[in-house]
Amino acid sequence: MKTFVVVTKPVKHSSAGIIARERYLKSESHPNHTNTEAIFDVVGNEATSKRIIVAGEQYKLNKMLSNNRRGRQLSSFAMEYCLTLPKPYRPTREQWRSIVKDCCIALADLLKLTGSDRKEFFSLVRGVCHQQKTASDHCHLLVSKIVNGKVLRDLQRKNSTALLKQAFTAAVSTHVGISIDDYKPHQLNRGKRLEKWQYESRKIEDLQKESQKLVNKLEKQIERWELALENSDIKQLRRQRNRIEKTFSGLDGELENSALSSRIDSILNR
Repeated sequence: MKTFVVVTKPVKHSSAGIIARERYLKSESHPNHTNTEAIFDVVGNEATSKRIIVAGEQYKLNKMLSNNRRGRQLSSFAMEYCLTLPKPYRPTREQWRSIVKDCCIALADLLKLTGSDRKEFFSLVRGVCHQQKTASDHCHLLVSKIVNGKVLRDLQRKNSTALLKQAFTAAVSTHVGISIDDYKPHQLNRGKRLEKWQYESRKIEDLQKESQKLVNKLEKQIERWELALENSDIKQLRRQRNRIEKTFSGLDGELENSALSSRIDSILNR
């Protein structure tokens, strides 16, 4: 184990997705929070989530007014990062705030944000901590993908998650005094059963492998579509376009390969 666990996912369904996550994160009655001892704000509040929604909706409106129909419509306004510490580690509220601050600074540096963009970025970060009775304490971070009318596409790339894992691990060492080298798995006679953080980590790896399979499938379908275009085969063009759209939907519209994404946009918007 080289770093503590960070689980990454886009918040889907535009404004409705942000509203749903805000309600979930602060809900003490949700079935998933049966063993949750405390829920508290680390950074921002409900108003922060509203600002993330406004930033996203304003971006969509401006794109419509500019008559720019290139690319797919933005369906995700934020990324969610779950920073998780294994039991029995439990930072205080102030320690979590310091940890999250360091993580956000690391992200802003990676994105090369300066001036008003950097200030706006920090104002659009929402953090909520869940302290658990029997599971690991963790902090959910909602980070806006829209800053001053620009989409921060690098937030959803693998290097952002990798950097955040390193920043999180370093911040825990700095503010809590816990080194990753000091951690020893808390087994409690569990035999070969995985701890929750191990399960989540392997689950993420499996999802990444599945996504890569879909990307490879997409590339082959695009090659068949381009061949059909050269041969003016209308029937094959329609068949491959439908297959590309179906495969792409399995990726939830998220592609790290910008070149491939552009090829798909040109096909689906043709």
